[in-house]
Amino acid sequence: MDDPLAEELRNHQTDSGLGRTFTLLIIAQEHVEMRRTERALAIWQQLISEGGTAGDDARVDYADFLFEEGSNDEARSELGAVMTNNRIYSFAWCGAAELLERCGELDEALLWYEIAADQLTAEDVTSGLHRIQDLLTGRRRVKWALGLPLDGLDLMGSPGEDEAADREADLHDLLHNPTVRDGRIQVWDRGEFDDAVRWRRHFIGENADAYCHLVERVLRAEGRRVTVATWTYGGLLDCLRDAGIRHDELPDGRRVVWPPPRNEPCWCGSGVKYKKCCGGPLPPVEPTVEPASALSRYGVAHGG
Repeated sequence: MDDPLAEELRNHQTDSGLGRTFTLLIIAQEHVEMRRTERALAIWQQLISEGGTAGDDARVDYADFLFEEGSNDEARSELGAVMTNNRIYSFAWCGAAELLERCGELDEALLWYEIAADQLTAEDVTSGLHRIQDLLTGRRRVKWALGLPLDGLDLMGSPGEDEAADREADLHDLLHNPTVRDGRIQVWDRGEFDDAVRWRRHFIGENADAYCHLVERVLRAEGRRVTVATWTYGGLLDCLRDAGIRHDELPDGRRVVWPPPRNEPCWCGSGVKYKKCCGGPLPPVEPTVEPASALSRYGVAHGG
């Protein structure tokens, strides 16, 4: 039987290794870009009539076109037909979820991701199949955007750009403006103030004494015993690289109780007795003690 789309294939120079369906979908997209909509429609309709995974793929591409045209109800109808076919780990299923996500239909996108997640087995998760990883990553992205808590399955996916930026901002704020939360304060370790590393000096701060005095003022205002947990720059990088590490699970650093006895070493790590270090009279507040730049200016590519 002759292929009804053979002429389209003959007239197009495309890597045949892509297969008939994907080649035709590329051709359809080019027709749209060249404003030959009727030819694109003919390709989508033929593939849809053929059914199977080719039909699913065509429906998703057609739905993308319909969303662009403002025909949202028709687009959702095409995606509904894909969902009915229940080919959960197909390219089309992933494509439909991602399409809804791009269109800002986050609740609907999450529904697609949740259906896929509900049917995952342990073997599926560890199979290394890219489409399953894409589904896990998409589920994580949408849940983060909706402000929903992440579970263990989400952490198997990769964080999206928005999540990564949010985590950087949260950590920067946590250390830039230290506050006592649940009996603990998280601060930079004194040893991280390294004048020899210029970009790091701008990021962390230039004056270890001024920063530690800032923390001491916060502690004195709290007026009760507090655990001081310190961060190193290496620990910060680990936390940003591994989104499974929560902000309250420090990957490194020290933990000391404030206030220490006056004749014991200061909590800040200077090695000097507390009474002669942060426990003594504090100098006036200097407005220049704050780090000059935000974390996003430097990112996580720099070494320690």
